[in-house]
Amino acid sequence: MDRQLLSKILAQMRKNLKEGKDIGDMKVGALLALGHQLEAIFYYLGHELGSTLKIKAVKDVSQVPEELERIITEFNIGSVEITESSEEIVQLKLRDHSSIKDLIKKGIKSSGSFCSFEAGILAGVVEKLSDRHCFAQELGCSLQTGENYCEFMIVFQKD
Repeated sequence: MDRQLLSKILAQMRKNLKEGKDIGDMKVGALLALGHQLEAIFYYLGHELGSTLKIKAVKDVSQVPEELERIITEFNIGSVEITESSEEIVQLKLRDHSSIKDLIKKGIKSSGSFCSFEAGILAGVVEKLSDRHCFAQELGCSLQTGENYCEFMIVFQKD
C-alpha cells in the first residue's frame, strides 16, 4: 500500500467534498494506492475520509441523526432522509451520492451492493460524532432496486 499517495488522495477528496466537487474519479486513484478487494477497500477509504472530517462529537447519541444530516449536506455527500433512529441504529436513505448519481442516469444496474464507499463515510462520521465504534452497511442499492435512493443502516457497537 502506498500510504503517501493515499494520504494525498484523501486530502484532495476532503477538499472537493467541502467545495461541492465530484470525488468519483479519485476513488480509482485510491484503489491504485491500495490494491484490490474493492468493496473492503472502498469502505476503508470512506471510513478514513469520514473520520478525518472536521466535526465535533455530540453530547448525546440522540443528537447524531440531526448532526449527520447537517454534515451530509455541508460536505455535499448527497441528500439524506433519516428513516429510523435509536440508541442502537440509524437507518437512512441517501440520494444523489457520488457512487451512483451518474450511473443511474445511464440506466446501469448492479446485482448487489455498490456503495461501500458511502457506507464507510457514514460509519466514520457517526463514529466521530458519537465517540462510539459503529459499522455501516448498505441495505439496498438504487442500482439494484431501481429506487432513487440507496438505503443504509449504521449500527452502534454495544459495550
